[in-house]
Amino acid sequence: MKIDDDPFDLAKLRLPPEQVQTTTRTPRRIEKRRQQFTMLPGSWYDKLSGATGPTCRVAWYLLHLHWKSKGAPIKLANGMLKCDGVTRWAKARALADLEKRGLIAVDRRAKRSPIVRLNPAYL
Repeated sequence: MKIDDDPFDLAKLRLPPEQVQTTTRTPRRIEKRRQQFTMLPGSWYDKLSGATGPTCRVAWYLLHLHWKSKGAPIKLANGMLKCDGVTRWAKARALADLEKRGLIAVDRRAKRSPIVRLNPAYL
């Protein structure tokens, strides 16, 4: 048996480039999220001047959830915020900042997602 006839030669076992599928599918939840719409009240626009990126992202997400839940308190989980690049620590800082600006009230619970209520005076 010659060295060239090795059945386990990696070069012979590789698939040709045209047979390799390189496209990835975007999850349906994220595709639907990209089509969503959020209205930003002028009072929130004024209050959010000078806010950081994660704070604005959390604010927009809260406004969307508030509209979707028809004004009910919001249980703010980390999952969809993670898609926007907001970590759980950035979420905590953003909630504290929004609370300091008077836009929301937060009910923090140990080892659970916080419950957020938007201040009706600014809606």
